[in-house]
Amino acid sequence: MRWKLFFEFCLTISIVFVLAGDLFLPQPYRSGSQQLKVNLNHFLTSLLPRKTIIDLDPKIPPNS
Repeated sequence: MRWKLFFEFCLTISIVFVLAGDLFLPQPYRSGSQQLKVNLNHFLTSLLPRKTIIDLDPKIPPNS
């Protein structure tokens, strides 16, 4: 039972650090929270496919 409580506590602290750490923590930890947010953002966006949805400049050859 204690392991579950410890795991929930660590998970809660981690989520608070990522979501609101740059708002209320002192400077060394604030920049760490911001950097972690940037890294998570890059990781999650890299999982998405890189497919163009609309091609605004079509390369249509002229009719000859």
